[in-house]
Amino acid sequence: MKKLSLSFIVTALVCLMLNSCKKAEEVIHNTSNELADVYGTLEGKGSSRLFEPRYSANKDTIYFDIPYYYPANSDNEVDLSKIILRSTVPSDAIVTPALGIIQNVSKPFTLKITSGSGEIRSFVVVSKKVGDVSITNSNIKYQAGSSSQSVEAVIKDADILFYILPGTDVTSATLNLSINKHSSSSIANGSTINLSQNIPLTITGIDGSKKIYTLKATEPVKLDYGVGINRRLWSKSAAELGFTTNMETSFAISGNYLVTSLRTSPAKYRVFNRFTGAYVKDMALPYTVLSFQVAHDASGHLLGATYGAKSGKFIAYKWSDIDAVPVKLIDWTNNNPGAVTGDGGVGRRVNIYGDLNTNAVIMSTAGQSSVIYKWRVQNGILLNNTPEVVRYLSVTGGAASFMGYNADAQPTSADANANYFINYQFEIGLVNGVTNERIIGFANETDVFGIFHFATDYIEFNNAKYLAVQKFVKSFSYNNAVMSLFDVTENSKISLSATDPRYPTFNIYNSEEFLGANANVNGTGDICITLSPDKERMQVYMLLTNGGIIAHEFTKYTP
Repeated sequence: MKKLSLSFIVTALVCLMLNSCKKAEEVIHNTSNELADVYGTLEGKGSSRLFEPRYSANKDTIYFDIPYYYPANSDNEVDLSKIILRSTVPSDAIVTPALGIIQNVSKPFTLKITSGSGEIRSFVVVSKKVGDVSITNSNIKYQAGSSSQSVEAVIKDADILFYILPGTDVTSATLNLSINKHSSSSIANGSTINLSQNIPLTITGIDGSKKIYTLKATEPVKLDYGVGINRRLWSKSAAELGFTTNMETSFAISGNYLVTSLRTSPAKYRVFNRFTGAYVKDMALPYTVLSFQVAHDASGHLLGATYGAKSGKFIAYKWSDIDAVPVKLIDWTNNNPGAVTGDGGVGRRVNIYGDLNTNAVIMSTAGQSSVIYKWRVQNGILLNNTPEVVRYLSVTGGAASFMGYNADAQPTSADANANYFINYQFEIGLVNGVTNERIIGFANETDVFGIFHFATDYIEFNNAKYLAVQKFVKSFSYNNAVMSLFDVTENSKISLSATDPRYPTFNIYNSEEFLGANANVNGTGDICITLSPDKERMQVYMLLTNGGIIAHEFTKYTP
């Protein structure tokens, strides 16, 4: 074993003695006695912040307004003798009385925060149970014709605001309120009110506390561009409208009416109120042959057209309104101009831009071809009984040389060489009216134009240009359709993918799926756009063969 030298032992002892004589470091206590945070909760709720504090102006009094019941709409009355307060204070401060345990807060008490250095700050804690005088939500319902409409309120402090479009009659509206079950309202839920003037409304809590609100009908902000507030006008099934299986293929709008075409032979035109869907009458027709199409112009004049197979007659009549005597506009024999090699029939789809009493363009495609027939009206006079033959040069898809039976060609102005939209089974695109080549097309995606797409309509409204499209979303039967509205003002947006962040500014509206009662094997239907007489509102209607009709309204206003 090794031996330690005497010098080593002495040195070690000296070092131990020196170290043991060092003075201990002084502890510096925190002088802070701030109350960084405090809140209330109940037993079993852990650290859940159920009750938040209010502070007096000089921060020396803490108020807790504790609901009479918790949860607020239950029958579980809160007991102020069983409240837990929790706080956040500096690390070496002492809270008196101790928090974090069940305590009685029914009477005011002093809460002291003593800093580590001994400084004391006192707070008075005042708690009381309060009734709930809030309005969770509210709406009014009113009649517009035979249709019931609803407007949700926007609640801003003590104002209950209903954004009502100009011209809407709300003198007999039904008020619906959602308030706490233990509170009462000065106006009973379901009451009829006259919102042509502001109405005071008082909510009284179970503790007797009151809050006075004001019900206000206010005009929304008018937009400089595009659409804002929109609503469903009505929706009716094929059975409710008296449809015949597979026969309703098109419709048009004239004044306050909607006119459907039945592709029976002889054809039949039926008239409905366009604001309610109520049947009005049948129209007397000047022909006893097949008609697939009835269309309308910008002023609501109607154009009814017969179907003209190869070598058959294509005849079109104009009605000023549903009660007018029809006037023959076109009487042309389909002698197959343009060397149409397919079906070649004309009249399955007819589209108009402009006013037939002034200037307009009429387009109709030839079945299974790339040919579009075009007629022009100038100063109320038809310029060409024999149509101009237009050949669309950018046909794409599986049938590279022709479009399908029901291709849609929709002009976008009444000019001689107006651009137009083309819609057939393989694409939707904007076409140059001079070169007849595609300018730009919709992205070829199911999320953009469905598994199939049929009818289109075009309009300009509030400084924007809109294309309405009927999209089919279920394969094989084509009896599930969606009404879609696209803002086509900027050409660059037309090709946007559905995944592009800007896409919602292009495809601005999609309805719910509209279902047909029977299989719609031909994938037919129609879509129409029109404006209210004051041009402040735009209505879009979609007809689904075997399904019925839905009507939706868009406005220039936003809350």
